[in-house]
Amino acid sequence: MNTRDEIVDAMNGENRDLPPPMVFTQTATTSQMKACGASWPEANSDPVAMARLSMQASRGFGFAMARVPFCLTVEAEGFGCDVDMGTADRQAMVTGSPYRSMDIPDVPEMPEPEVFASTGRRRVVLDACKRIRKEGEDLFLVSACVAPMIVASHVLGAENLLMATIMDPDAVLRWERAVTPCIAGYASRLSEVSDGVCIVTEGNADFIHPDTFETFVTPFTGAVLKGVKDSYGILHCCGDTSPTIGKLASLGADGLVVETDRDPEGVLKAVGGRARLFGGINPVKGMMMGTPDDMIRSAKRYADIGYDMICPECGIPPQTPDVNMLALSRYREM
Repeated sequence: MNTRDEIVDAMNGENRDLPPPMVFTQTATTSQMKACGASWPEANSDPVAMARLSMQASRGFGFAMARVPFCLTVEAEGFGCDVDMGTADRQAMVTGSPYRSMDIPDVPEMPEPEVFASTGRRRVVLDACKRIRKEGEDLFLVSACVAPMIVASHVLGAENLLMATIMDPDAVLRWERAVTPCIAGYASRLSEVSDGVCIVTEGNADFIHPDTFETFVTPFTGAVLKGVKDSYGILHCCGDTSPTIGKLASLGADGLVVETDRDPEGVLKAVGGRARLFGGINPVKGMMMGTPDDMIRSAKRYADIGYDMICPECGIPPQTPDVNMLALSRYREM
């Protein structure tokens, strides 16, 4: 059996047995959508559908958690980006912005942080959290927000931003300074209504050079983490973080969710106890394309290595079969 108390104990470093299964990233699958009657795109913008779909991981498979939202577009939309709300088997994505050009434009007037946090789809996520609290009070509730550099890449365009970090770094920093108060304020609001705030940040060596991490990531993601005052703060980063894992671990998060299959023991050593480490399941090779036996072997391997919770290391693909969701949830019983 999985329980909320086990997850809280693991967050506090108090595992007494095999670490509990958990999901800090996107949870929805097409099968869950059919089972609960809530699906994308509606569940990306309606708080009732969002709450229902997020709780299906518990109701269908026994996970002691719920997680909202299902995409990385909520903050970007609040800064004027165009968003394709997706389909039942495809997540919402940012498709454009009025601020994308070869030269980084001047920063426009930004919304007040409180207004940003309480309007648009930020309000949808907050309302969904409150609904989950009422209907699933025995679940560990994780909400997520996107850190300033990723938001800036959505607004300015990833290629433009990457070039500007070399050619015009001050322009990138002006944008990050401008969006950070809004995102930190939103993270603070999320922390009031959830048990943990998962901040999707940047640390992928293919996107951010390790030598510039402390310029473009540390002060801004650090400020968002400081906004998480009433719950646990968790950092998630996709891709190869081996050159930056020590820097990520030093930002002050309670836990880290990163890709580790290149060297799981090395990642644990590099973190050095500065944060709890969660992971072990590759979302594509494991969750979507693997077998239940693959899931159980991987989960138990990471438990033996010393990871604090066993979870997918990135968002669960919507095509993931039920048998793999169930195998992860029940890996300790098999």
